[in-house]
This record gives sequence, C-alpha cells and structure tokens, in this order.
Amino acid sequence: MQLLKNSFFIGLIILFADSCKKPNSGVENTYPKQVSITYKVSSTTTNGLVSITYYSETGGLTTVDNPTLPFTKTITKTVNKNSIITLGYFVNPAQTVKLEILVNNQVVKSQVYTSPNSATSYTFQ
Repeated sequence: MQLLKNSFFIGLIILFADSCKKPNSGVENTYPKQVSITYKVSSTTTNGLVSITYYSETGGLTTVDNPTLPFTKTITKTVNKNSIITLGYFVNPAQTVKLEILVNNQVVKSQVYTSPNSATSYTFQ
C-alpha cells in the first residue's frame, strides 16, 4: 500500500513539473539561427568617444576609432545557443554613455555608464 501511495505521489510531481514547462514554438530556441544585431551607442555630451568595439559578423572584434555619436551598426550573423556578443567603448575624460544591443529589432541589453570605459554583453539562450 505504501508503494502505491509513493508511486501516485511521484506521478503527481511529474505531471505538475511537466505542466510548468514553457511551450516551445520550435522557432525561437532553434540553433544555429541567423539574426540581425544592432549595436547603438549614444551620449548626453557632445564629446566624441575614442573608440567603440563590437563583435562582427565573423565573430572577431571590430574597433571603430573616433566614432561619430550617436553610433549605430547593424550586422547579420549566424549564432549558436550560448553565443556571446559584446559592445564596448573608451572615452577620455569620462562621460555618460548609453550602450544598447538589439536582436531582430528588439532591445535585449541596455545600460548607461559614467566611466571612461565599459562594455555590455548578451548571451543567446
């Protein structure tokens, strides 16, 4: 009798856990996939940045020296699950800088910094 009660209890736990799973559309989490990535950098001051660095289409770092603000760069890239993209800057003297990463035109990361250099990253899930 005790075994039957334990089996019933375990069955209920499995049923409950299974009902809590998010439905998988089969599209969003399928990797590898091609995405549009937009990097945006802006500042509240008119001083230009010394440099902006971002991951390019090939996965390497690209540096833009003395960029004009606001800065926007859009690339198309094939990514895998857990792929990481990064956007960073360097400026002297320090000023307020906003970094944004958009994937398929949706903001996935947005941060404001007041330091002379910083970076933000996004990991594909």
